[in-house]
Amino acid sequence: MLSPQALRKVLSTLPRIPLRGPWYRAVNYDHLVRLPSGPPAGRALQPLWPGGAARKGARFTPRAVMAGAPGPSVHGIDCLYLAEDALTPLLEIAGVLRPAGSAVPLLFEPQVMMTVDGVLSDVLDLTDVSTQQAVGTTHQELTGSWLVQQSNYLAGQGPPPPTQVLGQEAFDARRVVGLRYPSSKNPKGVGLVVFTSRLRPNQHSLKVFNQRVGKLQQSFP
Repeated sequence: MLSPQALRKVLSTLPRIPLRGPWYRAVNYDHLVRLPSGPPAGRALQPLWPGGAARKGARFTPRAVMAGAPGPSVHGIDCLYLAEDALTPLLEIAGVLRPAGSAVPLLFEPQVMMTVDGVLSDVLDLTDVSTQQAVGTTHQELTGSWLVQQSNYLAGQGPPPPTQVLGQEAFDARRVVGLRYPSSKNPKGVGLVVFTSRLRPNQHSLKVFNQRVGKLQQSFP
């Protein structure tokens, strides 16, 4: 991965693509019905709540660290992780590599699977090899382990995960609405992380697909 300084220069020059849903999202049932403190009050069910990734960190989302806490101070990025097929979110949640045709069952806590429809623009396509080369990364780096490196970084013992560096710089660039990337758990899967604060009315939209009387209702922007 290029350095943060080099990424700042190159990100504004890279082509960005429009995308149209549907996409898919899986949310832990317990998190959905009993969200931790942070979301706006008065909305118990928020299937598109974007504050979860920064709490523990995610592949393209640095873990939020408040000033005064151990480790470098890092502001959280509100974002949504989606996938282009219904299987990939479940494989990502299970946290294991499962070869096609494997007899090993998937075990995971109760999840709510939902369809998210919408329209996006200005998405950086990291599945494109030329884009990977432009930012100095590879498929292996984009899908490799990042948790240990995050722990070491927060302990002051190394650099941050390169994918988190890219996510932070893409968010700071403001012109980038999201990142399309190869799944680390599904060889044929494609994921999408959307920076929700970059969504603009009449230009972007994300909405949970449900009947009007259904309990799960949320949309952006």
